[in-house]
Amino acid sequence: MANQATTNYKVTGSRKAVSDLCAALQGMNVNTKNIWLDELAKYYGIDYEAKHISVRGHIYWAEFEEDDDHVLLSFDTESAWDACNELFEEINHLLWDELSISYRVCECGCEVFYVHDEGSFFTEECCVSSYGEPFDEACEDVFATIEDAIKEWTSKTGIEQGERTNEEMMNFINEYEYENGETYFYIYPFTFE
Repeated sequence: MANQATTNYKVTGSRKAVSDLCAALQGMNVNTKNIWLDELAKYYGIDYEAKHISVRGHIYWAEFEEDDDHVLLSFDTESAWDACNELFEEINHLLWDELSISYRVCECGCEVFYVHDEGSFFTEECCVSSYGEPFDEACEDVFATIEDAIKEWTSKTGIEQGERTNEEMMNFINEYEYENGETYFYIYPFTFE
């Protein structure tokens, strides 16, 4: 699947609704295999084709936490181009509209970086995509602040920020030309919905 979006979900709400979604994932053996989103749609009886809901992706990890006061279902997906949020909205409708769904989407190929947060789960300001010397292997990583991402770049390259503002420095970094044409370090600020 080209241009994969990685989406981190945090789902809270009524114990009954969150537990229902968790039971569905566990019944499909989440964490032992990928749960394809079309299978999840079929489990809930959703005609995703008729409703034009994208299900091009899978859940590859999930975790359920509960205590006396709340329940939290966390899971991560990989999907084509963008998150498949419409599917989870439809599942929410089927679960009595009792879910609160927060998510963070990172898709470097199309420069899609946004957050929908209903519970202060995703407070980081940006995602960094980097590859090549002096950076690590190809990776995407989130940073609490743009300033932290800039400090990471300056510590690896030895180039100082000087009098540049954070915005000027971010533009400088994103346009920097390395000796090896395959090396890159891009800072992508999140859009908060």
